[in-house]
Amino acid sequence: MSAITDYFTARTDEHATSALEGLVDLEPAVMEANDASRPRVQLAAGGTPVLQAKGVDPVVALGRLEAALTARPYDEVAKGPRCGKLVAMSDDGDTLVLTVTDELRDALAELNADGVAAAAAAWAIDETSEPSEDSVPFLTAFAELATRAVAQGERMYGYVVI
Repeated sequence: MSAITDYFTARTDEHATSALEGLVDLEPAVMEANDASRPRVQLAAGGTPVLQAKGVDPVVALGRLEAALTARPYDEVAKGPRCGKLVAMSDDGDTLVLTVTDELRDALAELNADGVAAAAAAWAIDETSEPSEDSVPFLTAFAELATRAVAQGERMYGYVVI
């Protein structure tokens, strides 16, 4: 069984906990039919930018991405205090809010189109030797979310439904 993961921004960990109360429920967006499957940042009903992801793990996958972008060993990244730290959990334990590191946010925000392509080549969502076809579109949208977070002085979080 695969988890559903969305990424969003918030000013503080305390504000991010409100995601358990429906923060990431998205209003239907008007989009082109050929654009429906492309990852993109959308605004939740409350104005929070959200990126819906297809199971991109906020600990291992993003840890590997951060290691690739910052040239730090994965083990060092994984030991960081904000690498997938639990911020909130639903009463039944099937919904979590986890942190995304500020280092990853900042590295993503600095990427241009060439940087996104290089990052996709260094990081493969499907953990094969080649980037999956979803790597570049996801990283493009994720970098957009990070850029918004930096501009607004916010942090990034993962909303995980198990």
